[in-house]
This record gives sequence, C-alpha cells and structure tokens, in this order.
Amino acid sequence: MFRTKVNCETANLHTIREFILSSLEGYSVPISKRDMIVVAVDEVCANRMIHSNNCDATKEIEVTVTTTIDTKGVVIEIKDDGEAFDIKAYQSPTINDVIKEHRKGGMGLRLVKNIMDAVQVVQVGDHQVCRLVKQL
Repeated sequence: MFRTKVNCETANLHTIREFILSSLEGYSVPISKRDMIVVAVDEVCANRMIHSNNCDATKEIEVTVTTTIDTKGVVIEIKDDGEAFDIKAYQSPTINDVIKEHRKGGMGLRLVKNIMDAVQVVQVGDHQVCRLVKQL
C-alpha cells in the first residue's frame, strides 16, 4: 500500500500526480493505463480541492493506492473532510450542452467514469472517500 497526504491547494496536484506515477510503478501497471489513471485521479483531486474544500490549505486530501482483492487491479482512494458529493444524483452534461452553453469544464466526472472501471463515493465517518478501481 502507498499513501500520501497534501493540503487542499491546487499547487499540490503535481505532488499527487508524481505520487500516483511512482505508486503504479510498484504494481507494474502498463504505461498506457498508468497515464489514464493519473488523469482520472488528478481530476477527482482537483474537484475535491476546489469544489468540496474551497482550496482551504488547512484541510488535507489523503490518497491511497492498493491492489484489488484478486490483485488484478488497483484501487485508489481519495479521502478528505470536504462537502459531500452525491455521485448517484449527478448528471454529466452532454458534449452538445457544453458546446451550446459555452461552458468551461463540466466533463471531468464523465472522463473519470470512462477511464476507470468503477467509481464510488462513500462517507466513512466524517470523511468523504472517492474510490477508483482499474482492472489490469
């Protein structure tokens, strides 16, 4: 298991990306999957920092990388004390809606769901945990 904590400042996203890259090397993840996993984790961490924790440097995000029970995949957990997010109630905008409304952003969660095999958001005590699973 690999674990790191950073303050909820977007400047720390680089640290998380480097942590994920080095952690996945420990599990011999193919480069093509590794890079996509980094994109997904970066998106979730950025959303948690910005939208759930308001970039409050006094708050932290903890990222853990482990293998699945059958060891044929990786599990990345992103844990923080920010505002809850109900992934089941969230409706991703369509690409046409984003174009029509001239929106910046809004496609990140759709991207994460396309990259990862499973995305779960659960509450564990006072913590919000986003669990990302990728089969190898």
